[in-house]
Amino acid sequence: MKFLHIADIHWGARPDRDKSWGIIREKEIKETFQRVIDYANEHQIDLLLISGDFFHQLPSYQEVREVDYLLSKLLNTKTVWIAGNHDHLTENNSLSNYPFQSDTVLLKGPSMEKVYFKDLETTVYGFSYWTDQIAKPLYDDIHPTQKDGIHILLAHGGDQTHIPISREKLKWSGFDYIALGHIHKPEIIFEDLMAYAGSLEPIEKTETERHGFIEGEITEEKQIIRFVPFARRRYEDLEINISEDMSGEEILDLVETEIRNYGEDNIYQIFFYGTKDPMVQLDFECLMEKYYILQIQFHVDSQWDYEVLSKEDNLLIQNIAELLKNEPEALEYAMEALSVSREN
Repeated sequence: MKFLHIADIHWGARPDRDKSWGIIREKEIKETFQRVIDYANEHQIDLLLISGDFFHQLPSYQEVREVDYLLSKLLNTKTVWIAGNHDHLTENNSLSNYPFQSDTVLLKGPSMEKVYFKDLETTVYGFSYWTDQIAKPLYDDIHPTQKDGIHILLAHGGDQTHIPISREKLKWSGFDYIALGHIHKPEIIFEDLMAYAGSLEPIEKTETERHGFIEGEITEEKQIIRFVPFARRRYEDLEINISEDMSGEEILDLVETEIRNYGEDNIYQIFFYGTKDPMVQLDFECLMEKYYILQIQFHVDSQWDYEVLSKEDNLLIQNIAELLKNEPEALEYAMEALSVSREN
């Protein structure tokens, strides 16, 4: 039996919504899910497991229908799905009442439910969130209800307000595979047994790891899972070391070279370290038009820092430094003005 385990798609989210590419990211979340459908068909997957937070917020009827249509394109794959804290069920919302036309089972109950697939000799267990927060450790004492066949648990949580999870207790619970959602960082917790799939696409700038899904196979002879990188883009923290003898163009060329090395499609936070000549002006406008640059931060030492200037032989510089030692910006402006006056 071959399966794909996905979670935290956050359909409807728009990462970096204040940036020009925000609408692109919203579309890519949907496009990446569509590529998962194609992958399942190409690799003849038996089960698609969705471990919660498919939607970023409570979905409309039209959104559920759109996803149902995409799931109907699966040729030989059955889908089992639980709702998470972001798309939790209510009595009358669109997800809880939707009549799926695709081969999809939504485990709706607020307590454990299961679905058995005779042709796969596989039972999938799980329950959906009916509120956005659950502080009780509801997975601590659950076990398969029978011994024969393959038993898979869909679970969503892992922090104090979203079903705290004891990893050791789940490890010995008797399930053949435990498909976790809620934590966006992918992690294989116990080899071939238990994993967070992570989000298909990174949703926030802190999610700098690779994103994708878990692919697995369970037979009488073997049981194996692996993480498959699948996201369209990554967030990258780019650290650039500079020195005060570098010109502005040299620094900009260095940034562009690093972006090309890591991938022009990725989204960058750029951090500068080292020293910088305060007279050097950096114009990032051209780079920001060409690449996805989220923010730029400087963590550099200035040649006009108080500790440096206080040791100068020039008495005037020492006096200026002492006068403005608690006002670093004013000290830098003063030294720039002094430097310009000397040049003139």
